[in-house]
Amino acid sequence: MATAKIVTWSRPDKNKQFPIGIKVSQNGIPAYLFEGNALASRDHWDAAKQQVKKAHPHHMRLTNFLSKKLAEVNGKILEFETDKKTYSAEDVVNAIKPKPVQAPPPPVKLPLFKDVADNHLREQQALGNYDVHKTDKSRLKRFYEYAGENVTFPEITVEFLRHYTVFLRTEHNRNRKEQKPLSDRSVTNHLLAIRTLYNRAITAGLVGKDSYPFGGREKIMIKFGKTEKIGLTGDEINLLKQYQFPAHQRHLHHSRNIWLVCFYFAGMRITDALMLKWSDFQNGRFYYTMSKNGEPGSLPVPAAIAAILEEYKNETQKHDLVFSFLKCLDNLDDRYALRRRINSVTRLIGVHMVAVTELLAINKNASPHKARHAFAQRAEEKEIHPKVLQKMYRHESIVTTMQYQSNFSHKKADEALEAVIDF
Repeated sequence: MATAKIVTWSRPDKNKQFPIGIKVSQNGIPAYLFEGNALASRDHWDAAKQQVKKAHPHHMRLTNFLSKKLAEVNGKILEFETDKKTYSAEDVVNAIKPKPVQAPPPPVKLPLFKDVADNHLREQQALGNYDVHKTDKSRLKRFYEYAGENVTFPEITVEFLRHYTVFLRTEHNRNRKEQKPLSDRSVTNHLLAIRTLYNRAITAGLVGKDSYPFGGREKIMIKFGKTEKIGLTGDEINLLKQYQFPAHQRHLHHSRNIWLVCFYFAGMRITDALMLKWSDFQNGRFYYTMSKNGEPGSLPVPAAIAAILEEYKNETQKHDLVFSFLKCLDNLDDRYALRRRINSVTRLIGVHMVAVTELLAINKNASPHKARHAFAQRAEEKEIHPKVLQKMYRHESIVTTMQYQSNFSHKKADEALEAVIDF
C-alpha cells in the first residue's frame, strides 16, 4: 500500500524558496505533488509534527491546506486499494492534480456568401460563360450594396429576402440613361442568383437545408411573370427586307441582313447567326448545331436568304464566317473572348435596329431576339403543327414548344370574344 507525507524540498528553487508539498511512495518509487506553496526557510517546518511553525506569517492557513491535501491523497490511495487496482505513486498524484482548464474550441466560422459567389464567378469565367459571369457579377454587386460582403448564409432568411426585394423595387436600372425602376423580371433574376448560390452551398455541405429560405408556403417563391411577346407582321418584315439603305448607312444594312437571317432560319438565335459559316451550307441546305442546347439539324435556304448570302459571297472573311461582326477576334477558340464580343455585337445590332424601325416608322421593338418572336407569331397565324415547330426550334420537349407558341396564340380567344359580344 502506498504511503504519503508532507515534505519540504531540501534545495531552494530559483526564487530561493523551499517548495512544500506531498510525497507519495509506492514500492519504493516516489512521486511528488507540489502546488506552488513554499517556505522562505526550512526552519519554518516542524518535520516531527508535520506542520508549519508559528514563525511563518501564515502558518495556520498553510498547515490546514497541507493537512487537507494529505487527507485527499490518503483517500485516493484507499480508493485505489479498495478497487484492487495495480497503481503507482505517479497514478495517485495524477489523480489528485487539478485537471488543466481546456481552452474553449474556437467558434465555428460560418461560410460567407461571398466565398461561394466568388468561386461561382471564377468557374463561369474559366468556362468562358461571359454572359453568366457579367450578369451575375452585376447582380451580386447590387446584393453586396444591400447586405455587405460579410453576410453569411444563415443570415439570408425569408425576412431578409423580403426586405431585399423592397430594396430592389426601389432601385433604378443602371443600364439606362433614364431613371426607370427595375422590372419585375430583373427583381426575379436577382433573387435567382441568390437561390443558385444557396443551392451550391447546400450541395457543398457548407450550410444545412433547414435554413433554406426559398420554396413553398411562408418562404420566398420565385415566379416568372409572362411578358407580352409581339413580333413584326409580314408587311413590316417585307418593308424591312425591301428597303435600300444609302452608302452612309451600310452599318444599318448589315444589321438588317443578319436580323432577316435570324427570322428566315426559323427564329435562329443571334449567337448562331453571328457564327454562321460558309461550310454550314451544303447541297442547298443549311446545317448547324444550336449553341444553346447542342441540338443539330438542317433547314432549306429560302430565296431571301440566298440573296443575302450572295452579297457576302465574294468577301474574304476570317474564320470562314459569313458576316464580319467577329473579324476582330484572332480565333474563335477563346470562349470567354468570343462570348464577350458576341454580347457587345448583339447590343450594337439592337441599337442599329432601333434606328431602322424609326426610319421605317415601325413602332415595335425589333431587337435581334424579336426575329424569333416574329417567326413564332407567323407560325401561329399559319397554324403550323407544334411537332413541326419543335424540330425547327430544336426544343427537347413538345411541351416547351407549346408553351412558347401559347404567347402568340390569339385566334381562339379573339373568336370567343367576338362570339360573346356579337348581339
